Formats: sequence, structure tokens, C-alpha cells
Amino acid sequence: MLIIIGESASGKSSIAKYLVDNFDFQNIITYTTREPREEEINDIDYHFISKLQFEHLLALGSFAETAIYNEWYYGSAKEDYINSNSKTKVAILTPHGIRQIRKNEIDIYVVYIKIPRRDRLIKILQRGDDIEEAYRRNLSDMGQFDGIEDEVDLVIENAGYKKSVQQIAEKILNLYKNKYIA
Repeated sequence: MLIIIGESASGKSSIAKYLVDNFDFQNIITYTTREPREEEINDIDYHFISKLQFEHLLALGSFAETAIYNEWYYGSAKEDYINSNSKTKVAILTPHGIRQIRKNEIDIYVVYIKIPRRDRLIKILQRGDDIEEAYRRNLSDMGQFDGIEDEVDLVIENAGYKKSVQQIAEKILNLYKNKYIA
């Protein structure tokens, strides 16, 4: 199980997508109560559900981990971590999420994509989020990742987005394979 973490606009989703599209990884699709962005597709990018539906699944004990991010609920299903097939699974989580998964004694390899705050803010604006949304996302990340470098298996720094998604994905793949396949 590969977990990718990073602040908003660090490239987590693009890296995970590259691994799924090019290296036979299977994406764990997270549930969320937030509205989809323009390019997002239900049951491909996220399972978009209502807050009531989320609370029902939570009460049933269906989630391996959950988070609340700016009043939106996020969670990944236990069955996605338990059901096994030949593909390596990849998920995007928060630091809180990886701590919850570790409590369930699931073997995970965690990669932290670290990009300076200013670079991420510029990227958020470039992708079309309004300035208030960009500011809010940056504020919500603050403090959440403090000390996380000591809790992960790999830190990839990418100031100025100098490394491409392909370069980062291939680096992750090589190090992951060395740990689990060698």
C-alpha cells in the first residue's frame, strides 16, 4: 500500500494518477462531502456523497480513516484496504489519515511531496481557484504537516515544481519496489 501526502497543490493527485495509468497501481477512491471541481468525475476522482450519507457510513464503521477538511468530510473505506488483488494500491491521505491507518496495522509506504508554500499558492491560483480559496487552502494546511518528515518513508522536495510528475512517480516506484519486491 502506497500513501502519498502533501499540502494543497503539491501534485499528489497527478502523481497517483500517473502511477495508476502507467505502472498498474490501483487507486483507492476516497469518499467526500465536498462538491466536485469542474474536471472531477464521481466514482473516479472521489465518491461524492452527502453529509448524511457519510455520517451513516461512519456510524456503520465503514471507514479505515476519516478527516474533516474545511467542513468537508473525507474518508476511505476499510474494504479498500482489506480486499486484495494483484495490483499495488495507492491512496492520497492527510497526516492524520496515515496515523489512523497505522493504528489498523496496515503495512503502508508513505511518501511526502514537499513544496514551498509560496509555490503552492501560485499553483492554486494558476489552476483557477479564486484568491480566497487559495488563501483558505494554505491556512488549512498550516500546522498539519509539522514534523511529518519524521513519520514518512520518503520525502521528495520539489521547489518550483522543477521535477516532473513522471520523474517523481518513477523515483517513488523505484524506491517502493526496492523495499517491497527486492
